[in-house]
Amino acid sequence: MLPVHSLNGNFYDSAGFLLQLRGVNLSGSSKVPFRPDGTTHFDQTLTFYDHRNVSFVGRPLEEAEAKEHLDRLKKWGFNFLRFLVTWEAIEHKGPGKYDQEYLEYVERLVALAEKKGFYIFIDPHQDVWSRFTGGDGAPGWTLEEIGMDISRIRDSDTAIVHHHQGRNYRRMSWPLNYQKYACATMFSLFFGGRTFAPHLMIRGKNVQDFLQDQYIAAVCKLAKRLVKYKNVIGFDSLNEPSPGWIGKRNLGEFSGFGFGKVTTTSPFQEMFLSEGKSVNANLSYMLGFAGVNFGKARLNAHSVRLWKEGKGCVWKDHGVWDYDPNGAPMLLKADYFYKYRGRKVEFYSEYMLPFLQKFKKNIQTVQKRFFIFVESDPTGLDLEWREEDRPGVSGVVNATHWYDASVLMLKRFIPWFGIHVFKQKPIFGRKNIQAAYEDTVRMIKDLSLKKMRNCPTVIGETGIPMDLNGRTAFLDKNYAPLESALDRMLVPLEKQFVHYTLWNYTPDNTHSLGDRWNEEDLSLFSLDTPQEVDSDGGRAVRAFSRPYPIRTKGVPEAIRFDMQTSLFKYSFREDGKEIPSAEIFLPEIHYKNEFEVLVNAGTFKFDKKSRTLFFRGEKGISHYGITVLPSKK
Repeated sequence: MLPVHSLNGNFYDSAGFLLQLRGVNLSGSSKVPFRPDGTTHFDQTLTFYDHRNVSFVGRPLEEAEAKEHLDRLKKWGFNFLRFLVTWEAIEHKGPGKYDQEYLEYVERLVALAEKKGFYIFIDPHQDVWSRFTGGDGAPGWTLEEIGMDISRIRDSDTAIVHHHQGRNYRRMSWPLNYQKYACATMFSLFFGGRTFAPHLMIRGKNVQDFLQDQYIAAVCKLAKRLVKYKNVIGFDSLNEPSPGWIGKRNLGEFSGFGFGKVTTTSPFQEMFLSEGKSVNANLSYMLGFAGVNFGKARLNAHSVRLWKEGKGCVWKDHGVWDYDPNGAPMLLKADYFYKYRGRKVEFYSEYMLPFLQKFKKNIQTVQKRFFIFVESDPTGLDLEWREEDRPGVSGVVNATHWYDASVLMLKRFIPWFGIHVFKQKPIFGRKNIQAAYEDTVRMIKDLSLKKMRNCPTVIGETGIPMDLNGRTAFLDKNYAPLESALDRMLVPLEKQFVHYTLWNYTPDNTHSLGDRWNEEDLSLFSLDTPQEVDSDGGRAVRAFSRPYPIRTKGVPEAIRFDMQTSLFKYSFREDGKEIPSAEIFLPEIHYKNEFEVLVNAGTFKFDKKSRTLFFRGEKGISHYGITVLPSKK
């Protein structure tokens, strides 16, 4: 494959063609071990805490089935993969102990993907820190190194873990872990340990340096294996990073977000929960960041300490809180994470950006052409880039995520209702929703232009739950509502010519287990979907398998695709003196039979095997319009 570089916010290959990258996240089940099976629905009592003896070989794809899955993705038109790995997968055995079998396995899959024509960026994935705090990502030993006993997380109520709660697990409750003790503490230490926990040393380093250095070294270990593959264009820095409690104005108040009935605790309550104190927490009904209290719930009823013997709450050790003479917890520094040395703390500029620069320097020391994909909290736009790139060294990519929170969190699709996620307001009416979505994508792209030195934009995650509206699509085999929900998100991405990787493709997805993690079910593919010729196991295929210009010699001006009629329009103009040309993917599901191609000038031919329309312009013509529609014959 041809190497990739960026210019003026676009990706180009070495032949000078402007690229349009359409892809998927591979895969949702990469978050959990392959052996023993880490599917979070299962009772893992006998294996969960033996976290050093696991294997992720087989995630994202079993090698025997990899060709089949990659061929399917290629058939649907994808040319780009956000390839998920986890820190745990690389370094689960202990600090500096790397799983060589896993590294070799990933290299083999990347090599196969190159043969199949896929560009890749590697995503060291995490959600709410680790599997042991209700998500995925970091190895279990990271918590143990600061003194936590992960076998006590369940009974101390310091994290919400799917397999701990079983049938009592509330759907989409895992994000609440961002406010729970174990996750919030680890992120606060990872980004701000030198500031907020200066006395916490691990193996001769401050906890911040220890955690960051181990993480970056693990990712670099993989990067060194992938240097020779031209299809690997870069590395994500860290999936959906969290500030932990850094920037919290008042540790005595809950200030997180949730949907539906949730148990809300303040950071201060979480701190003394970890010390084995019981808490009468508020029960709240929440819609996003707003909520109403309606009762109480008793947490840590059996007074279980999270800590190993001789260890205790990090924040108590640093004077954030203590016990009064009667033994009751008292908060001493409510603004501990909000102000530092008399001034307001700025998380991104003071903590996130230095980490990104450190990550970038280390990865590009391995290979200077690797792009660094950066993202922030998916509910905000706190990104900017200040570092000047060195000549010959690749830059950064804005990899912001975008979902409609109402669809994602509530698993409901209402055609006339949506949410503008960055303005945090509800939107009513189909036209208003489409306008709000277009405004959202424009805001993301403007961030690339104005604050990130006109870097490329890749929406690193977007998509919809496939179990919408009570899983009706699985029951009646009618995927039209799913197609409509996904189509209304993809149209604004096309209009702004941003690249994207849909969340997600999970090869072992089933209707009962979904993506095998925390009851999420967003995979484009399912083993339980009928293997019909048109769908080939896909769900909402008419929405995501879309025509698009793969490569263009020229400047794109407009693109439009009508999913219902399969009408596709693309216009572009010449750029310089070269004759314009374009390669357009035409998916089988929309153009299975005969179709018509209308152009204002130029010639074209269609390659049925690759489903590609090759167009070449003429001398003297500066603007071109290409229309494709199913034949009426």
